[in-house]
Amino acid sequence: MRRLGLLTLCFTVAHAALAGASVSIIASTPPEETAFAFSITAALLVELLYRRLGVEREVISMCTFSFSSAIAMIAVYMAPSVTLTSETASLILWGSVLAVTPAKIVLLVFLVVSLAVYVLSFKLEIDSLLFDVKLAEAEGVNVTLHATILILLTAMAISIILKLTGGFLVFSLLFNPVVAVERLSYRRQPLLGALVGGLSGLLGVVVSYFFDTPVGATISMMASIMLILGVTSSSLLEYHRTRRMKTYVST
Repeated sequence: MRRLGLLTLCFTVAHAALAGASVSIIASTPPEETAFAFSITAALLVELLYRRLGVEREVISMCTFSFSSAIAMIAVYMAPSVTLTSETASLILWGSVLAVTPAKIVLLVFLVVSLAVYVLSFKLEIDSLLFDVKLAEAEGVNVTLHATILILLTAMAISIILKLTGGFLVFSLLFNPVVAVERLSYRRQPLLGALVGGLSGLLGVVVSYFFDTPVGATISMMASIMLILGVTSSSLLEYHRTRRMKTYVST
């Protein structure tokens, strides 16, 4: 994601989903469907402007992020006070483990299977993208297509887990696991990132259950701890590797 410059876009998609969920409060529309529509629209809009105008994706993403955040805050401000204290608003903003339903589990399993099939089917193309975008384009890889697919899958995941983690905390599950394993292993980064994200979610739910804390915030805290541990481990490994190299050179 970082090599493709998509982390900022993921951040934007997450807040677009929050904006959609917030708008659903005053529009009386289904929160998840509205969040999904907003996130997909934001992702496609950023990619379209990036390809058509040639402006950096990060610049367009941050502009869209600011606009989405403003929409979310305005929608929350305009919502009646009775609605803001309801269970729906609480789930959208902060998340709850009670939002997990059999239908959501089925959707998440379908999403995981779809992602696995996609990654296995286009492994060479994805590896080329992660190594160097320009080189991948020179080799004939359809960068636009694969970047769009990754963003659409991300948008689907965000809209599905929005009520579980909460709109304010969902980005931590997109960013922290990736950065935690980034310097540990390049070849196994996707697998390790998924494992760290899953472990963060599991630990967050368990800790939330035993200490009666908000599940979204607890999952985010676990993901942050995983990030700290991952970065610390990679730094220590790099330090020992450098010392070993210096020792070898000096002898």
